[in-house]
Amino acid sequence: MNKKMLIDKNLSFRAAAEIASLLIGAVSMIYVSRVVGPEYLGFSATTSAVLAFASRLADGGLSSLAAQRLARDDESVGALLAITMPFKVLASAFLVALSLLLSNLLTIDPRLKYFITISVFIIFFEACTPAWIFVALGKIKIASVIRIGQSLAFAVAIFLFIHEADDWEYLPYLMLFSSFANFAFAVYFLFHSKLYSLDTSLFKNDYGKKLRSFYCEALHFLKAELSVQVYTSSDRLILYFFTNPYTVGIYEAAYKVISPFYAISNVITPTMFRELAQSFKQGKLYPVMSRYVFAMSLGTIPLGFFLLFFSKKVIYILYGPLFEPSTECLMILGFVITFGFTAGIIVLPFSAWNMSKEYGNSVFGGNVVNILLNFALIPHLGGVGAALSALAAKITVNVVSYNYFKKATDYPIIKDFTYFFTTSAIALALVIMLAFATQKSYLLMTMYLLSYFSLLFLLYKKQRIGPLSKQTA
Repeated sequence: MNKKMLIDKNLSFRAAAEIASLLIGAVSMIYVSRVVGPEYLGFSATTSAVLAFASRLADGGLSSLAAQRLARDDESVGALLAITMPFKVLASAFLVALSLLLSNLLTIDPRLKYFITISVFIIFFEACTPAWIFVALGKIKIASVIRIGQSLAFAVAIFLFIHEADDWEYLPYLMLFSSFANFAFAVYFLFHSKLYSLDTSLFKNDYGKKLRSFYCEALHFLKAELSVQVYTSSDRLILYFFTNPYTVGIYEAAYKVISPFYAISNVITPTMFRELAQSFKQGKLYPVMSRYVFAMSLGTIPLGFFLLFFSKKVIYILYGPLFEPSTECLMILGFVITFGFTAGIIVLPFSAWNMSKEYGNSVFGGNVVNILLNFALIPHLGGVGAALSALAAKITVNVVSYNYFKKATDYPIIKDFTYFFTTSAIALALVIMLAFATQKSYLLMTMYLLSYFSLLFLLYKKQRIGPLSKQTA
């Protein structure tokens, strides 16, 4: 009981911190978009895509593997830092130098070169931040404080430096500052928690052999993480190549609407990571998985149905008429969250279940589909083609990962999903019928939410879904 209460308190604290961070980030993003416009938002998005990919390469999948080992109590913090940090520092230095060299040798827009040259050290800060330690040890409050601290620092910097369209020149500096803030907060808490010691004995006892073994397994995580990075960022690069910065900015504005929903996973998965790892190891998965599915699905599966009807209104409220072309992209991207979370619910536990190979293969399958469709659809459909490619990738991950999932456990996950999809579809149908009588958007939005949560509440009370569902017995 005490353990469950602790997890619930951690979850509540993490959720509160994430909501605060999201509100701060959303206000900052809307403010920047309105001030600098779609074109420079496009340059920022393209730069972020390039550097995020390089950061994943520099990390090499080591953080994910180290977090798994630490959560399962298979290795100590000191040993994991000794194994991972030297490689990360060297890889970051190499990729920073390579990025600077390529940005000067390649013929690219001078403004894009300006963005990359200034913010390139993001690679080091992202790869070498030790925040994974707090998640793996279940120190969720520290991880949450780091998250909200970064958001506050970034927001303050934005409102200090961005006031008019010409202030776009500050954007790459602000991107770099945000990444540094995350790194600095994590390092501070690492020392404050006295978790910074290195296990130097590893350097004397066949360090090379242990290093090779660790990196070989980390490659499965690297494959998955690069795949995720590619199919969440490559669309911006391909859009930039085939179209222009304005189109990238229009697509990025739509994508930023759904981006906050990924934070639901950032709240739930780190909070329950250790519990998922231990319950699978001990053969007591059902109660934990039932709570995990409910928490991850509650606010995400209905989003696709909601945005199918309300995208135009959402874009107008957030960005104004200048970003109206983002509407068509957003109608599709809502389902990227819907199917992205069903895929995540299935595949993310693999990283806690010692199934790194299955995790990597699942995500890689979606990445292949995404890349192929990006090149096929973006030249003809622009941002809509990028959105369709992202949706197809998420559906592919669902199919591939479910084949692994059903071999690992007999948990009835499809049954859970069916309840959420059905309630979302019924709520949308009721809104469509009501729309014949009134065009008041806020009333229709309220009707959708009331219908969805009312139906879900009935299922919860009947113990069909949620922590008290019958399958947890």
